[in-house]
Amino acid sequence: MKHWEASVHATQGIGCLDCHGVPVPGQGEDIRNPRYVVNVTWDKDTGLKNVALSMKNGKLVERPDIWRHEGVEIVTDVSPRTCARCHEKQTEQFFNSRHSIACQFIGSLDNFLGRFAEGPAAAISGCQQCHGSEVRVEKVSVDSHAPIYSPDTWPNTGIGRVNADGSWGSCSACHSRHEFSSEVARRPENCGKCHMGPDHPQAEIYAESKHGIAFRKNERFMKLDLPGGKWVLGKDYAQAPTCSTCHMGPVAPHGNYSGLELTHDVGSRIFWTLRPIISIQPKGIKAQDGTVILKEPRQRREDMKKVCLTCHSDQWVNNFYLQFDQVVNLYNNKYAKPAKAIYEFLEKEGIVDHIPMNEEMDYLFFEIWHHEGRRSRHGASMMGPDFVQWHGFYELSRNFYTHFLPLAVELGEKKGKGGSVKGFIAKTLRGPDGKDWEKYHRWTEGLTPEQRDAMLRWEQETYGSRAK
Repeated sequence: MKHWEASVHATQGIGCLDCHGVPVPGQGEDIRNPRYVVNVTWDKDTGLKNVALSMKNGKLVERPDIWRHEGVEIVTDVSPRTCARCHEKQTEQFFNSRHSIACQFIGSLDNFLGRFAEGPAAAISGCQQCHGSEVRVEKVSVDSHAPIYSPDTWPNTGIGRVNADGSWGSCSACHSRHEFSSEVARRPENCGKCHMGPDHPQAEIYAESKHGIAFRKNERFMKLDLPGGKWVLGKDYAQAPTCSTCHMGPVAPHGNYSGLELTHDVGSRIFWTLRPIISIQPKGIKAQDGTVILKEPRQRREDMKKVCLTCHSDQWVNNFYLQFDQVVNLYNNKYAKPAKAIYEFLEKEGIVDHIPMNEEMDYLFFEIWHHEGRRSRHGASMMGPDFVQWHGFYELSRNFYTHFLPLAVELGEKKGKGGSVKGFIAKTLRGPDGKDWEKYHRWTEGLTPEQRDAMLRWEQETYGSRAK
């Protein structure tokens, strides 16, 4: 109650029933009425999502958690469909984002690891609290007739939560109830609830970066408490960016560059996807009527540059992205592609089995791309040099050369296939024309005098050193 009293909702006369109340049948369009259950589908190939009303015996299905409290029908699980009654544009953008599909990782290696290898409790209190889960009604209270949600699925504010009305997402994951503050959503530590740790340490990288340092020094000047949509970079503040600034925030026009509107699609300005084994540039998404849902990669990059160019010069920004792309390509070509090919070869040859996460090689390969590889890439994307180097490429190169490759050979020899494993590794590291070996791996045989001289010249040119 105290949080609500301090909210903008309270000052606008929006009370408990406006969110927790349930519209009566026939009130508004059925597809928009959170009283009814919807079926959401997602086409992974096109990226398109579809929403349809759930029907049973020719009738609309009502959500199972409606109950009567003091003479009024209410629900506890407030879904984005309720928020959409006032925030339609923001809800639609969120629905089209990667955030809303965070729960749709069933069958993934991450989900298997949490649910089976670690144990259900780890997944319930760990994975699901960020990704979300399907909210289920377990039974109904005998006394109050209130629904009792399954403790396997509630409480839960995971960003991709599947709600009791079938909709995907949780607005309160970022706009913490019941204050629903824009300031809270803008603060970097809000994103750190999920985006931290050994596999995606964005919160730690931001804290290390010049951006994070500037934010801590200047946050009292940044007007974080301005109303939603009013916090415009280059107009209301320019002391430092937060996560919200770069991925969502509005940007004022400047110089020859147009501005950007506020968006709740956090992927709308992201060029690379750094989550998978091999980094990719997600293709754009268009609705069937031609409406652009997600821009093409180069357009997304240009939008992100508009954020950077508010404070930095063209040369600074362009060179930064060249450096970032070089890191991603280094990771992809030197480590990810050969490691993936070698691991899949071991599976194909029966040297490792097809049961996920039950052998040393499973964990070693997983950490190469899921931990060290991500840290190096995310570190470069957010200017965290220690995460690029010591938490990233150092650990990546150590494990690739001294653990992963030797273990692959050792496992092959135990199965009587050592020769074929060695041959496949040599072929893979060489690349189709031998250039990969020359560029990335020849150093493992020792450097020739010519190569040493070339390295010294490069260091002198790069660092300005005149040491002999």
